Amino acid sequence: MVGRESAQMHAKRWERWALVGLFLLAFIPRAVYPVSRPLQWYFRSAQFFQAVLRGDLAGTLFSEHPGVTVMWLSGAALWGWYGCRTVLLTACRTVLPTAIGRIANPTYYPPAPLETEGYAFADRVAVGILPLALLVALGILWGRHLLCRLFDRRMAWVAALLWALDPFYLANSKVLHLDALLSTLMLLSALWMLVYLRERRLRHLIISAILGGLAMLTKVTALFLVPFLALCLLTDLLRILRPASCILRPALLWLLIAAVVCFALWPSLWVQPGYTLETLIQRGIVLHVDRAHSLPRLHRGVLTVGDPGVAFYLDAVLFRTTFLTLPFSVVGLGAALTRRKERSLSILLLSAFAFFYFAQMALGSRKEVRYMLPVLLALDAVSAEGIVWWVERVRASTSLRFRYAIPLALVAQALVVLPRFPYFGTCYNPLVGGSAAAVRALPPADFGEGLDLAGRYVDSRPGAEDFVVGTQFLANEMLAQHVRAPVRDIAQIGEKADYLVFGVQYTMRGPTYPRWGALWEQTYKFREPEFVVSFDGIPYAWVHRPDAEPLIPRQTNARLGKAIRLVGYRLAQDEVAPGDALLLTLYWRARASIEGNYTVFVHLQGADGRLVAQQDNPPVRGTQPTDGWEIGAIVEDPYEIHIPLDASSGDYTLSVGMYDPATLERLPAFAADGGRLPEDRVMLTTVQVRPAVPWWRWVLSGAWLTVIAAGSVWPWVRRRK
Repeated sequence: MVGRESAQMHAKRWERWALVGLFLLAFIPRAVYPVSRPLQWYFRSAQFFQAVLRGDLAGTLFSEHPGVTVMWLSGAALWGWYGCRTVLLTACRTVLPTAIGRIANPTYYPPAPLETEGYAFADRVAVGILPLALLVALGILWGRHLLCRLFDRRMAWVAALLWALDPFYLANSKVLHLDALLSTLMLLSALWMLVYLRERRLRHLIISAILGGLAMLTKVTALFLVPFLALCLLTDLLRILRPASCILRPALLWLLIAAVVCFALWPSLWVQPGYTLETLIQRGIVLHVDRAHSLPRLHRGVLTVGDPGVAFYLDAVLFRTTFLTLPFSVVGLGAALTRRKERSLSILLLSAFAFFYFAQMALGSRKEVRYMLPVLLALDAVSAEGIVWWVERVRASTSLRFRYAIPLALVAQALVVLPRFPYFGTCYNPLVGGSAAAVRALPPADFGEGLDLAGRYVDSRPGAEDFVVGTQFLANEMLAQHVRAPVRDIAQIGEKADYLVFGVQYTMRGPTYPRWGALWEQTYKFREPEFVVSFDGIPYAWVHRPDAEPLIPRQTNARLGKAIRLVGYRLAQDEVAPGDALLLTLYWRARASIEGNYTVFVHLQGADGRLVAQQDNPPVRGTQPTDGWEIGAIVEDPYEIHIPLDASSGDYTLSVGMYDPATLERLPAFAADGGRLPEDRVMLTTVQVRPAVPWWRWVLSGAWLTVIAAGSVWPWVRRRK
């Protein structure tokens, strides 16, 4: 007996340390070095708390979302941090005036949260994110506790670790925005509903309602919890055959408590309830359902201004789940049919949470990938059940020992996700092709990944504080946090800026949108950058200096005719996939006056000499005919050659030359050593055409899914035999 008690105490001690480890695993990656592009909630949080301090209660209405919980938390953190720094500096100057005078400007005071011009203020954004990251980490621990009550300890630990290691949850938790906190509060509220159905205690319903009210104060989409509550209570009614009043009373109590929480924490409701509610309904619900974003959306190569359709969210779920959560969420749903009734009901209701929230968001015209985060968190829990069920099933029906199968699977997820720190948004589901496939469906860099590194590069240049930096609309929010120089809209300042910074999210979405793509499509898409940020071989951000001479990465010094020299060229990539565009820039120089206008040809040929792709046009899209070239000046000549979708894998030769469009006679082409080139064409390089996703990755994905499917059905097949 004593030995058993000692073992239990030892187990509890280890579990407490494990909980500490879980908290650190959930908190540290979220709190350290945020990657947070949007700034609207930084400024709204500072302004909200400032309005509260001034007693301007009507001034606490900033958005139809409404974002009140985020503004309370981040606003308090921002102003608290500013107050602490100011008090500490004042105290130090009072106590140690001489020493402080030697090491610091005696007139210096820390900038207030709203003072951002002339500062790189990423550290203050990090302060605003800190309480949100803390609550998310605590929410993961609380969710584990609730799953222990609903299922068992093993399933709860697996789910909690999947939440802690979910790359999309991690990425959203590092942003000063609404979605991570919203999803956490919604999930906890839903889990408390399930606990209430299981244990029938009023306090569980009350806690669910409080969390639901906080979720609604975060974003109006949390109103989904009301029909979900009705579904839970209706399911309970049909299961136990209780009177209808048993649904009505808890539902009304839940709604009342949630409404009281909303009223108590939003000062705007105290002084202007009618206008505040009208704003929420008209702008927060009706507008989002009927009106899509006015900015271009890119989905699977189609650029539209409007609703991208349900397939947009299907791709979001496919690419933002993981190699564990995507297949095992399906297994978990199937496992619900074989488990005992209460456990099965909880899994089915969590699956219903994911499905119906997906449907709710799909009905709206305004769509963002991050809107799917509540769906993914519910799927994490369902997949945890699937993992536990699958391992138990395989262990019971085979001689294989799967004692470490679950820890190894979670370690594998950690090894895939954690090395991405702090750029967890660059992690895509390897089962469906990973980053290479994802960028063909959805534009990358939702959270501004890479723009911070571009900004830090610019800010590290000598005299950086005196620069003017131009960048694309919305990219400026991320860039401004990391540079001291003023950041201007690229559509307004153009090439008058000292540096230009482009982000992949906006170059992909904005070919026809002037504030994103005009200057990029015209010039810088084809020019060698001074600095580039890439993840998985995909460029995320480019830094250019407009007044610098174009960099010519590859020299050729070939000659065409008597007066034209091909100095060199730039090829954006040596390997492309069918359907991709090959970006080539030729650099010409006139050695003497040129008589006649010539057309440039660019050919991509297979090993057998067959022409696969080509582009023929006068230099610089016909805007700089050869007879107008200035002697000695460099002519920058861009080309975009589209690889056919049916192009086979292999090595292709890229060559260029010139011809007279009237006679089709080619100009004689000579190598740098003066030798005549065959067919009067300059062979530039070999281009490899390969599938975007290598075949072996699809084989691994198929093998992994086959193992999961075999483990799921083998016991059934064995019993039938």
